[in-house]
Amino acid sequence: MNWLMSARWRMRTTSPIFALVAGIALTPGIALLGGACKLGVYNETETTSGSDTHTSDATTDGGAPEVCLRYVACLKEIDGEAGAEADATHGANGSCWQGDETAAAECLALCDAQLRNFAAAFPDISECDDEGIVSDVEFEIGEAVFDPVDPFLPPVYRKLEDGGTMTVVRGGQGLLMLPFALRGKNFVITEDPNDWDNPKMPNVDMWVDIDGHNVGFGGHFARLNNYSVGFYPLNDGMDTLEHMYIAIIVPDAIADPQTLTGQPGTVHIQLNTFGEPAAIRELEFVVAPEIQGF
Repeated sequence: MNWLMSARWRMRTTSPIFALVAGIALTPGIALLGGACKLGVYNETETTSGSDTHTSDATTDGGAPEVCLRYVACLKEIDGEAGAEADATHGANGSCWQGDETAAAECLALCDAQLRNFAAAFPDISECDDEGIVSDVEFEIGEAVFDPVDPFLPPVYRKLEDGGTMTVVRGGQGLLMLPFALRGKNFVITEDPNDWDNPKMPNVDMWVDIDGHNVGFGGHFARLNNYSVGFYPLNDGMDTLEHMYIAIIVPDAIADPQTLTGQPGTVHIQLNTFGEPAAIRELEFVVAPEIQGF
């Protein structure tokens, strides 16, 4: 089996849609808290540091995460009645924080997503400002580099610098892709990196633009929503986690892939992890001058 066949080409297309009202469409993914619980994060996979816990700075003395307090305050400005309902569930003494960690995780995920929606929709309402939300999560965007001679060798990680080159790779079955890789730390991973249904599994919302070639959904070259990414610990003594790799497939609508080479592009990745507000990275790149094949 060659690298193309063994790679995970599972492209999730279901977009999480968050209604602009309180307390509905809870999305799995995130945190734990005060009263009965305390907001905390742990790594299900043991690392070489011997430490498998850390506490997020996203909590307030009242117990609720800061992002949820902002979400409630914002909603009260937009719709007082809906804001009061949200306060009873997601506020400082809300029911979200009296149950188990999965329920609390879902509540934090909703707060984070809704506050970002409101910040974009109501930029003049100061209570809806989403700047400065604290997260312990660190991550960087990289490229999976394949050996141009031996397709059976596993790819290696290369950090993608802002303005750096990104290679289009042609696999053994003719599919073309941009292989984005991720490295990071300070977030939960599942013991089994292929446990896609685990609510603690990290996921990304991601889009890629390439000048003159944004022919996909939403006016992007490619877009992924709620796409699960299984991380492995590198055991490098620094608790680094790695995902190798996210295959961004060149759309069929691009008749001549050679027109991609040398074009500037942008990649935007929102990493959603258990127990933390989303972490976002965006950088510019240039498509390498040649398509790599085997």
